[in-house]
Amino acid sequence: MQVAPIFTEADYRQALNEIRRLVAAEPDLGTPDGEWVEALTSAAEVFEAGHHLLDLADIAAR
Repeated sequence: MQVAPIFTEADYRQALNEIRRLVAAEPDLGTPDGEWVEALTSAAEVFEAGHHLLDLADIAAR
């Protein structure tokens, strides 16, 4: 199984929707769906790390 990198917000939203669907089905680890949700989650985390950074100056100003 291979997961394509998430490059756009649309890709990210699509991945999150698929993660939600899979998690709701409660897949067992080691099954294809369980492995797929883990792979998608990893790809989403990589995207979030580069695109959804908290602006610490904005937080401090609150």
